[in-house]
Amino acid sequence: APAANAPAAVVTAPGAAAPVAAAGANTLVLSVREDSWIEVRPQGGRALISRLVKAGSTETVEVPGTATLVVGNPSAVTATLRGAAVALPQVPGKTISRVTIK
Repeated sequence: APAANAPAAVVTAPGAAAPVAAAGANTLVLSVREDSWIEVRPQGGRALISRLVKAGSTETVEVPGTATLVVGNPSAVTATLRGAAVALPQVPGKTISRVTIK
């Protein structure tokens, strides 16, 4: 009987994002360890987020199609898109990262 409880349905809180991703959503999750500027701007559209995000925060953004992600202090931010890690390489000579996500 204990084995019946084992299928990590209750244990996998991170798995809660999986059904959303499976539905075809473009979920971007940003985990911020130190205060960082974050901007997510869809191609040709208004910014979905464009502000200073405080240390310890997690931002979740639904990204429609292709967008530009700008992160200030990128070494303090972990980004995932549909559950996969997004690299945040620094712009040479600056403390920002600018990447295109799809």
